[in-house]
Amino acid sequence: MKLEEYKTFEEKKDFFKNGDSKLDKNVQKIFELIKAFQETGDGFIYRGCGEAKYKLYNSAQRMYINQELHKQVTDDMISEHYKDFISNLISATKKWNNEVVKKLLINSGIDENNDLAYLSYMQHFGVPTPFLDYTNNPYVALFFAIDGINFTPSDNEIDNYFSLYYTYKTNTAFLTWQMVFDKNIKEKDISYESIDLNCMSIILPETEFYKIFNSANIINQEGLFFFNNHPWYPLEKTYKEDVEYTKNSLGEDKFNELMILDDFSGCMNIHKSLIPAIRLKLNEMGITANYIYPDMINFKHKITNDGILKSLS
Repeated sequence: MKLEEYKTFEEKKDFFKNGDSKLDKNVQKIFELIKAFQETGDGFIYRGCGEAKYKLYNSAQRMYINQELHKQVTDDMISEHYKDFISNLISATKKWNNEVVKKLLINSGIDENNDLAYLSYMQHFGVPTPFLDYTNNPYVALFFAIDGINFTPSDNEIDNYFSLYYTYKTNTAFLTWQMVFDKNIKEKDISYESIDLNCMSIILPETEFYKIFNSANIINQEGLFFFNNHPWYPLEKTYKEDVEYTKNSLGEDKFNELMILDDFSGCMNIHKSLIPAIRLKLNEMGITANYIYPDMINFKHKITNDGILKSLS
């Protein structure tokens, strides 16, 4: 079973504000649009994606769908089976290598029953999780979108574009998720079951106990997570269904009073032929692979050599 993809921009615009927009010239305009977002304050968060056709699946969904794990159970048991899949990954992380991850968390002053901590650790090291990475830095998101992309023109229009997504962090819906999330979990005992009570959550690094561990690349990437517990709905569809349910429950007038956004995110679809010029501009800004993925072995040699050279002069 393959992950679903957008076949056209017309299809994509049903889920994203400006989902059918196309930027195919004038690199400077892209950076002007980003600057305009930044000038509104720090409320926007971003995600880069190397293919405009890709839907916003998290890594756990991609694994579960691609491996067709849902075929192990009847349709009415898929949601529970998917939840068990995540729980089993967390349990395996806790036991891995003589419980070294658990010991790391305890030594860092984090409760060993904090499943959010394990999920964050798993996400950082590429283990499938129900988290999707976003960043507060639009240029970091742009870097991730074009990192490793080689453009080969296609007759299918959408194949020729990548995407930069932007969404408002203080969207009323997100604030509601966060309020429910904070109500359902305690700092010292955060089980996956309590996290899973919400179909969606935004997990922000500002709250102290969400900060699981620090490293140079985590700091430079300025990241945060969206949580989506649906086995096969991408984030934008889970959001759309949640919003439609809320609108039907409250009525149109009350829904409009709450100022909940109809779409999960806005979208810039950018032609891949612009990648070399974008990469050059990012390099000028210092947003490079060395910045995003700091080589700490190189750090050791660089600092040591600098110290020796200064001692010799």
